[in-house]
Amino acid sequence: MDSLNVYIDSAAWICEGNLVGSSKIYRYLIENKHRINSDPSEADMIIINSCGLTKKKRELSIEYYQKYNDCKKPQAKIIMYGCLVKIDHQNIRSMDFLPIDFNEGYKWDKIFYNDKKFDDVHPYCDPLTKETLLQGKHLFQSTRILPFVFSGLLFPFVKKMRVNYRKMTDSFTYKDKIFIEIAQGCTGNCSYCMIKKARGNIRSRPIDEILEDLHKLYDPSKNLFLVADDCGSYGLDIKTNLFYLLDEINKRFPDITIDLNYLNPCWLEKYPEEFIRLFQKVNINLASIPVQSGSNRVIKKMNRHYDINTIADTIKKIKQVSPTTITYSHFLIGFPGEKAIDFLRTLYHTKSFDLPVCLVYSGHEEDRCSQEARTTPAIVTTLRYVVFLAFINMTISYKLFTYPYNKVRTRV
Repeated sequence: MDSLNVYIDSAAWICEGNLVGSSKIYRYLIENKHRINSDPSEADMIIINSCGLTKKKRELSIEYYQKYNDCKKPQAKIIMYGCLVKIDHQNIRSMDFLPIDFNEGYKWDKIFYNDKKFDDVHPYCDPLTKETLLQGKHLFQSTRILPFVFSGLLFPFVKKMRVNYRKMTDSFTYKDKIFIEIAQGCTGNCSYCMIKKARGNIRSRPIDEILEDLHKLYDPSKNLFLVADDCGSYGLDIKTNLFYLLDEINKRFPDITIDLNYLNPCWLEKYPEEFIRLFQKVNINLASIPVQSGSNRVIKKMNRHYDINTIADTIKKIKQVSPTTITYSHFLIGFPGEKAIDFLRTLYHTKSFDLPVCLVYSGHEEDRCSQEARTTPAIVTTLRYVVFLAFINMTISYKLFTYPYNKVRTRV
């Protein structure tokens, strides 16, 4: 097969799963002797890694298609990969591109195969590939600024806050990380989420395969970011679990620090003691625990299954045994039927996390709650978003001043 010039872009570089998927595509093309082009107008093939998480991201994916369709060579082709392909059939029917789903590796091989098949390329992102893919892109700028506006006023006067700020922002960005996917899909069925439709049920990678990737990439100066749609679901389909995986990683690489991606709170409620022991034993730098709301009433409407007070209590115990772990969470504002008291409960429970982040609800056609309940008025959602930002700025300022992010931790 002739070598092709290929241009790669993504509608969601700050999604770790999207980054790993783009890295896999990039390495697959390189191993099959194709060339990566920096100019889409000169490419033979343009690849867009799409996103379906929110309405805004879905629209952005379509905008990318329109932009590249306008600038490409007449004979060039566009490929769209990722979540949108599975989610938005109605919109993509009218577009002139080849859609490729997550489990359609054979489609890549029909176009690009020379030496190595797509499904034989492991899903990870090494530092060199990351730097190549993200060159010239400025990510995380708003998240570096908005939650830290109040704190920033004190940085010139309080060194501890400056040190802790760098530690926190380095943790939720891509600095000094290697990324290895451990699973796709999940066991949940949240009423508002399209990821389940896009990714399907949990599909875990074998532990030996994950360890093989880690042997290639291991660098004691970098955090290992475990990528999954729900880390807590890992292993349920292959008769193992997250605890055993982390134990095996920790035994082979005792100096490693680990970031956990999207740990559904339901697992903390189901296995609280096991998670407390895990955080005590393994050096976990960052844990993303998306509780989505501080109201049990809203959590139930989201078809998520945990008690927020139980989760807050477990996180408190985790922080006692692992004070240097940064806990990160999403809170969804403006969910259909959200009342003022639900919003106040959400504000209250942000204190359980070192970095609470606000996401504004955006509905979609298949969202059961958006069909059954009146959506919160836009002006109310905007006001709550502003109040949320102000509140977490104060919360984060306090935590930057008091939490020992720069403390050296002793593990058991």
